[in-house]
Amino acid sequence: MRYVNKYLLALVFFTSLISCKKYFDINSDPASPQNADLASILPPVLANSFFHNAVEGSNAAVLSQHFTGNAGTGGQDSHSGNPGGASATSFWRTFYTTQGTSINLIIDKGMKEENWDYVGVAYAMRAWGFQQLTDYFGDVPFYDAWKANQASFYYDPQEVVYKGIDSLLRQALFYLNRTDGKVSSASLKRGDIAYNGDRSKWIKFTYGLLARHYNRRTNKSNYILESYADSVIKFVDLSFSSNADNFQVAFPATKNDDTNPFGPARGNFNTIKQSRFITQLLDGTILSGSPTPVNRDPRIRALLSLSADTTTITTSMPVANGGYRFNILALTGGGDFEQTAATAPTPTNPRGNAAWQRRVSTVYGDSLPANTGGALFVKAGKYVFQNSAPATLMAYHELQFVKAEAAHRKNNKGLAHSAYLNGINAHFDFTNTYSSLSGITPPITAAQRAAYFSSPAVKTSAGTLTLTDIMLQKFIGDWAWNPYESWADIRRYHYFDLDPETSDKVYKTFDIPVYNINNLGPKPVYRFLPTFNSEFDWNEQEIRRIGGFNQDYHTYEMWFSQL
Repeated sequence: MRYVNKYLLALVFFTSLISCKKYFDINSDPASPQNADLASILPPVLANSFFHNAVEGSNAAVLSQHFTGNAGTGGQDSHSGNPGGASATSFWRTFYTTQGTSINLIIDKGMKEENWDYVGVAYAMRAWGFQQLTDYFGDVPFYDAWKANQASFYYDPQEVVYKGIDSLLRQALFYLNRTDGKVSSASLKRGDIAYNGDRSKWIKFTYGLLARHYNRRTNKSNYILESYADSVIKFVDLSFSSNADNFQVAFPATKNDDTNPFGPARGNFNTIKQSRFITQLLDGTILSGSPTPVNRDPRIRALLSLSADTTTITTSMPVANGGYRFNILALTGGGDFEQTAATAPTPTNPRGNAAWQRRVSTVYGDSLPANTGGALFVKAGKYVFQNSAPATLMAYHELQFVKAEAAHRKNNKGLAHSAYLNGINAHFDFTNTYSSLSGITPPITAAQRAAYFSSPAVKTSAGTLTLTDIMLQKFIGDWAWNPYESWADIRRYHYFDLDPETSDKVYKTFDIPVYNINNLGPKPVYRFLPTFNSEFDWNEQEIRRIGGFNQDYHTYEMWFSQL
């Protein structure tokens, strides 16, 4: 059976690699569409991107400590990687098969029919996908990708893939700026579930991808010498001008398939919960030195979940911070220590026992350590964890923090400070939008916002601004919805790099107390292995060539993070 499955999988994969034209030539079933409309091909491409960002992104989210798993040291919390490629690989299959062949078809058909707007969108999403893919796996097939009649595919070095991504983004801009042929906002609108046919916003999104892409190179000597930092600032300025430009897709949540993958109905976040790092960034411990009420970030109520017991001091709430407990990382284990001792609630006893009340709540809502069904099931959720809330792939506040970092590295602290403040303000607005959708979280008031901006958590003068200030606020802004960007940032700073202005870690208090034995030393994860059910069969030589059979391959540093 093992060999049968192997060949069946190979057949499925090879079939997907045959050119789209040949595939549709042999599909002569009169009951099936022979010439799919572009407007019907694009929506799944976009939807798959958001699904991947949530589900596969949860691995990056744990590694960057957006979340901590219930099992503590049993998963990515201990930087175990994915030995053998047996997990954390769904995007590889999605990118090269499900999404990849669809994008090929859009480009091929769009070129022939002069639908340049669809072609531009396809190139933008192809570039986005390669950026996510290479930053997740490292060396990947770029020039060999989708070549027909091949049984092995060369893994291009990440530096080569990066040059390819830059070229794809330039192509996207070229086609998105064309107005001839069959370019039509009405036509694009039929398939564009993100921007409703507005090419100008797709152009802004593409510039945002360029800003992300160029800012990955902060550790390269040419980041300043060859004006990459200037390019980052330029691209951000050509990108989003407000939250109205955010790249989002709506989820009506009428059934499972159109429900936000971050929402409680999908159950993708039942076993990972808010980390110590994000909790202490928001409760005042890290940024203001104390979790007293006056120091708490007003966003904490909208982003994080309260436990049922808000007063009892335990390892998951070591100091009184209003009840914002967190799963912990510890040498002796981790996660939620109250979990095994807890008695779940019932409709007649909705608070459960004392241990249950001390458990860390799920991300979906306050005082909900588990989705128990029935009347106790939280259907609305909070922040981005709502069934019918829009999912976000890029946001204005994120790009403002990218600009702030680039400007700070150029020693233009005035520009950096302005972008830093813009980023915080925009994230407050972003947060309030999700709060209004949830109906269970009151919006942050103008008075609360003003108080926070005058607190020690926010640098009020350009002269005192540091990289730490920028990156920690960016971490808050990216929390949950943007895990790949956070993980890329943290790897650029090698998890523990020091801020030259403070001599403290850029990511203050960030720690990895225990490492998996597979790491062969206290080394953090920088990459994942590709999927075992294809690459380990017919690309064995390539995986061996890049070191993929080595026990600690997942700790090999990325090209973009290397000095």
